[in-house]
Amino acid sequence: MESNKKEEKISRKEREAQLRRQIILEAAEKLFLSKGYEETTMDEIALEAEFSKGTVYKYFISKDELYIAIGIKAYQLIIRYTREFAEKENPGIKQIMSVGYAYYEFTKDFPAYANIFHDIASKLPDIATKTEVNLTKIEKDYLKLSNTYRDIFIKILTDTVKIKAIRSDKNPFLIGYILSTLTNGLVNDLMQNKNFIDRLGFNSDEIIDFVFEILGEGLSPREI
Repeated sequence: MESNKKEEKISRKEREAQLRRQIILEAAEKLFLSKGYEETTMDEIALEAEFSKGTVYKYFISKDELYIAIGIKAYQLIIRYTREFAEKENPGIKQIMSVGYAYYEFTKDFPAYANIFHDIASKLPDIATKTEVNLTKIEKDYLKLSNTYRDIFIKILTDTVKIKAIRSDKNPFLIGYILSTLTNGLVNDLMQNKNFIDRLGFNSDEIIDFVFEILGEGLSPREI
């Protein structure tokens, strides 16, 4: 009986800790999205969460770590989108393009998360260069999801190469790098310059379709 009570007490403590962590994370997310990373302080996050600053630091060691925790949510979403889009296509160029479409739709549906997603890469680039022993648990979780996202794309590329549905005169990893860079740049530009594009009378969906059509044709196997 005493053992059961102990387990119940521990479980209750864990639930309380998870709830506090969630409240802090939601408070930080609200402030980051409304004020931006630089303008948000740990004092403000503590005030918004209605906890002492010491309590906030008990769960998150820094503002950076809180930002990364929100980046984890963004990664979870983009991974879900990518899997859902890729599963609708058979291995081949269309499945490769589905990764780009997934990223585009994610950015449209969650523009704030998409901004944070890229913001972390520019503001906190040292995460990827840290040795594992120096990484916090949150940083490890973030990098694990980053690797998962990368591995999904690599598998799609590899499967396409296996069935010879893509040109073989170029390194598939070079193709992957170029596609990723071009897609990120295009989608970011479409989001940042939406008003200008609208004034020109262009449609973002049509632009994406046209660019992916060009890329798809460029990836088609070459006749010998």
